[in-house]
Amino acid sequence: MTTETNRALEQRVLVLAPIGRDALVTRDVLARAGIVAEPCANLAEVCAKFEEGAGALLLAEEALTVSGLALLSRAVGAQCPWSDVPIIISTGAGETTAARVRAVSSLEPSGNVTILERPVRVFTMVTAVQSALRGRARQFQMRDLHLQVQRQMESLTAERELRARFVSLLAHDLRGPVSAAMLAAQVLLRSPERLDPRRELGVRIKRNLDRIEHMIRDILDASRVQAGQPLPLRLEGCELTTIVADVVEELNDLHADRVRLDAVEEVHGIWSADELRRAVWNLATNGIKYGAPHSPVTIAIRRVEGRARISVHNEGAPLSPDDRRRLFEPFARARSAEASSQVGWGLGLTLVRGCVEAHGGQVSVESGVEEGTTFTIEVPLDSRPFQPRASSPEALTPPSTVVAGAR
Repeated sequence: MTTETNRALEQRVLVLAPIGRDALVTRDVLARAGIVAEPCANLAEVCAKFEEGAGALLLAEEALTVSGLALLSRAVGAQCPWSDVPIIISTGAGETTAARVRAVSSLEPSGNVTILERPVRVFTMVTAVQSALRGRARQFQMRDLHLQVQRQMESLTAERELRARFVSLLAHDLRGPVSAAMLAAQVLLRSPERLDPRRELGVRIKRNLDRIEHMIRDILDASRVQAGQPLPLRLEGCELTTIVADVVEELNDLHADRVRLDAVEEVHGIWSADELRRAVWNLATNGIKYGAPHSPVTIAIRRVEGRARISVHNEGAPLSPDDRRRLFEPFARARSAEASSQVGWGLGLTLVRGCVEAHGGQVSVESGVEEGTTFTIEVPLDSRPFQPRASSPEALTPPSTVVAGAR
């Protein structure tokens, strides 16, 4: 049901006047005042339509049978805590009416009841209905405010959980290289006379400290993307096939030639080679980790209508529509990734999105049972027009070239 339909239901008045044409006349009178009214045949229909949505109930006393009142009382008592639907009852005079009014009192503990004694002037009835609808509108405003606060609280709870998970993963991932570097430094200090081992330990220290630096850069870059800031790029003339071929060679050394390159021509442009290398590395390692085991990951390069296109394809379980919508957000991981034994921060695809958007391009994903999963990057051949005009020392810092990404 659309928002417009819900709003229309919430503004209507349900009318129950079983004698003659009273219901139709009442509907027409309210319509001239800009109020939508719907005649009902009995209290059962009133209660059914009330569950769909109503701004007020306008009831004639003649329709308030004992069984009908019991039905209405249950419907009114089942309202949400924020809801207190106005009930306007038109009554006559005399002993019979007094008895029915006493029956109506059964609604008052949980019902918002107003009595109009007949004959009722048109102005009085319209004014009473308008007042009831204004009060009802404030109830719906309180409902919407409550839902908004609830969604914000749920979002904050989710963010706290993500932050806690991130801190845990960060501590886990940093502990390894820091411990290795510390151990190597301790051995180095204990054996100053052994030159060759000292050189090897120095290389090991540098390698682990480089890993830490790359992790920190990835975190900072992901924070920039989340804040809506463009990643700083160092643009230069470069050739895309060469950049990707280097990534393919490195990955094949690590993963037994699982990555294939499909390039039919050289594609030259002005980009940040480091950032594109990081984006391709991220997508390819995702395909290796989360695609079908031992199946190839194919990286295709094409020039398409003045733009460069990079497609990274892997076989395996498809991504759900919900996963595809949120994968590029920080710390988001597909359900298949959460269920796997692979550990990751969920920053890799965020960095891919940041890289592509900083180049003035777009990244997308398609996934299906038969066709597998394909991530596609498209960037203009010259990304200079998409760079911020203001320069800063930060903007001159080359981006990280190693990725800690996970789907």
